[in-house]
Amino acid sequence: MDSLFRCRACGEDLISTVDGLSTVSGEFGCPDFEPPDGPDSDQLDGPHDPERVPLSWCNSAAVHSDESQDSVTVSISVGDPRGAFTFTIRRVPDDSGNDLAGQLLLHTPYAGEAAPHMPLAALHDGTYLIGSPYATRA
Repeated sequence: MDSLFRCRACGEDLISTVDGLSTVSGEFGCPDFEPPDGPDSDQLDGPHDPERVPLSWCNSAAVHSDESQDSVTVSISVGDPRGAFTFTIRRVPDDSGNDLAGQLLLHTPYAGEAAPHMPLAALHDGTYLIGSPYATRA
């Protein structure tokens, strides 16, 4: 099981339980806990200090080049592992007969897509908030 959090002090992976964060083995107390009052404190044990594990939000990432479409697609999955955000650059064929012949086009995910990987909310041009802005934060 990949954990989203680990303890800053002891480095153990942490999981959410109904009683709070614990190690996979069920330990709620951190062996490397440092009391806020310093080393001379009477408090000998305390809770884990959670931090997010880098890249724990990423299920997968891949690059696919397709000569038949003259394109390159980057896929990044951050939600349901059965889907992904995809970014594609493709060249319009030289013989397409229009003003875009030979030009590169960039296709990106956008807010309001019919079947999005996850909801997007535009913050400003080219930048989106992924998922709900009201999601729980640790």
